[in-house]
Amino acid sequence: RHEQSAAHMADGFGRVSRKPGVCFATSGPGATNILTGIATAQADSAPMIAVTGQVPVAMIGRDAFQESDIIGMANPVVKYAFQPRDASEIPEVVKKGFFIAETGRPGPVLIDIPKDVQTNTAEMVFPDEFKIRGYHPWTDPDIVNIERAIDMLMQAQKPVILAGGGTIISSAFAELQAIAELLMIPVVTTFKGKGAFPENHPLSLGPIGMHGHAEANKIMSEADCVLAIGTRFSDRSVGTFEAFEKRLKIIHMDVDPAE
Repeated sequence: RHEQSAAHMADGFGRVSRKPGVCFATSGPGATNILTGIATAQADSAPMIAVTGQVPVAMIGRDAFQESDIIGMANPVVKYAFQPRDASEIPEVVKKGFFIAETGRPGPVLIDIPKDVQTNTAEMVFPDEFKIRGYHPWTDPDIVNIERAIDMLMQAQKPVILAGGGTIISSAFAELQAIAELLMIPVVTTFKGKGAFPENHPLSLGPIGMHGHAEANKIMSEADCVLAIGTRFSDRSVGTFEAFEKRLKIIHMDVDPAE
């Protein structure tokens, strides 16, 4: 038992509650132990705040006892990483961290607090409003692309809906069921999307992929158009994406433009 368990607990809390779970770890080995839990939360879009200790500001970069560059190590697996250098920065940093973790595509945020920043006193301002330059968690839908998607669905002979974990995160259950029933399109899910559509529904075929249902995989192999909602096309679900995309048209709905 060590800090990795705390990170997985915070990740689990975030998945269930959809509010950021929080874990704490000391500097150096404590911080490095939580990296696996942070990476898990990032991979599965779970909101999470990881707070780590750090050596005093003046000792950073001097190979001090239990110093590790946790910001550098964690950057590839967090939405953002903060390291306040003055005690007065902590309230705004914490508020920004929670906002980033739970908006848009959820994910983990790291707050690395040097020892002297933790113990110093300062005038504190708890902001009601703040701006995060360059962070735009939501984008307006492109009406032209929506019209193109409708045309593709209307012209498809064997369309399929693929619901991923994003469908659950966004609570788009009613909308998913409405589209499926309106157009009478069968629904398959990824394993992260399991539960997004009632599995006792006549249009449900269950999960696809390496550990999915045979009937779900068969209908995916015969489809000519897939409406993919909140999924990253994992190799566990679709195999090699380049081979997957060759044989069908894809309409991809996702809050993260990078996907």
